Amino acid sequence: MNPFKKLGLSDNIVAALEKKGFEQPTPIQERTIPMLLSETTDIVAQASTGTGKTAAFGLPILERADESVRAVQSLVLAPTRELAIQVADEINSLKGDRKLRVVPVYGGQYIGMQLKSLRRGVDVVVGTPGRILDHLNRGSLDLSHIDMAVLDEADEMCDMGFIDDIRDILSQSNPDRQTLLFSATMPPQVMRIASEFMGDYQTVSVKPKKSETPLTTQVFHEIAESDRFEALCRVIDAEPDFRGLIFCRTRADADEVASRLAERGYPAEPIHGDLNQARREHILGKFRSASIDILAATDVAARGIDVPDLSHVVNFALPQDHKTFVHRVGRTGRAGKEGKAVTLIAPREFRRLMFICRATGMEITKEQLPRVEDVIYNKKTRIVAQLDEIFTTEDFETYMPLARELLQERDADQAMAALLRYAFGEELEQDAYREIRDVRHDQRDRQGRGGGGGGGGRVRMVASVGRKQGMNPRKFVDFLVSKTKTRPFKIQNVKVQNLQTEFSVPEQEVKFILRGMSRGGGPKVQVKNR
Repeated sequence: MNPFKKLGLSDNIVAALEKKGFEQPTPIQERTIPMLLSETTDIVAQASTGTGKTAAFGLPILERADESVRAVQSLVLAPTRELAIQVADEINSLKGDRKLRVVPVYGGQYIGMQLKSLRRGVDVVVGTPGRILDHLNRGSLDLSHIDMAVLDEADEMCDMGFIDDIRDILSQSNPDRQTLLFSATMPPQVMRIASEFMGDYQTVSVKPKKSETPLTTQVFHEIAESDRFEALCRVIDAEPDFRGLIFCRTRADADEVASRLAERGYPAEPIHGDLNQARREHILGKFRSASIDILAATDVAARGIDVPDLSHVVNFALPQDHKTFVHRVGRTGRAGKEGKAVTLIAPREFRRLMFICRATGMEITKEQLPRVEDVIYNKKTRIVAQLDEIFTTEDFETYMPLARELLQERDADQAMAALLRYAFGEELEQDAYREIRDVRHDQRDRQGRGGGGGGGGRVRMVASVGRKQGMNPRKFVDFLVSKTKTRPFKIQNVKVQNLQTEFSVPEQEVKFILRGMSRGGGPKVQVKNR
């Protein structure tokens, strides 16, 4: 008997699974599907991304849906628009011949399209909390008849500040529904949701088997702050088939990194919350089709994006917390394939990186940046491989007359060298690469010392704006950048308090910060302890 059939799934659903190539259920599917098909008990399931959890709740949703009912029967809440789209697409692909309508609703999409879909009738709604609440307030969505509510990536939704929206949504839903909560971690705020909105729930916890553990090698490069972008280019150039996510701290950083990479000829695009949905989907489509190989992303935008076969994750900037670091690293080394996570740090960030590693139990090795000689060797290897492919697959008869003409007056070696120079510019010349200084431990120790100025040429400053004015570290950096035109990566060690925010900048930036903030009557900014 088909393993999925043993779980209690119908022939129609099993046929859809076979068509998609699914042969064996994952552990989370084996545990939850029979429970959801035979019981109405609420479930709290701990399962990380990549364990098959979408099918674990999606298949029972499809089995239990009644095609004759003209009302929303199930609701799935997801933290990001990308995850909402992904979950809706996955459930749609599993429904087989069943005439059920599964619709994603999310912010950034023209709401008129969503209103039209909801008026026509929907069986399963997958959406982000903000947009779901918007439809409830408009009266365009009725959850009073739902049979099942699913909170997917509940810990991420709590981290992103959706806890109050979730409360509002569930309070307007059928009180007799079955509630399912899926989360990679179980922090206190997630368990508060369970205790507040779920009955006598059962707990299911599935940990990855050893064979499923990501095969990710972690290294870090310690470089001077001024060499950070150059070091990123060196990391990319050193790999023959680089395909990765470059994690940046702010949206402005992601734009800048992607723009600078594109200027140098790297196939890169940014992905962050300021892009409209059409632009985001266009960029993701280019990435999935391998038209581009690099995404410069913020953490929030990267969550829920399905980008398979990443060779690399690069921490261009360290995240705010160790949990985010784990999520970043987990984007590569999946499905039995090896991956590499590279972290770039300035000397002052060494202790913070070590703290993250201790908190997560991760092992990370310091390595020197790839040498220029290694980069050029890899580029030459790629060129030879590409030429070999052209020799075997392409018909270049059109170019033969020109080739013969060139060889009549020139030596063959000189002609080939001239064509390579024409095609690749200075890419294969060592002098074209700027030297990246080797940062030694005595430099780090020296920069770690110092008084109120922050040490190592950095100055501590304080601004008279804080949490009470709606600030968090990301918003404060964006605010400061907009006022002073300071580059985002120069603003470090941001500590937002109730009525003020402390931060540090390079000493040479102080006068620009003070001058920029003095215009327009904004919050007061001054040097701390000076």
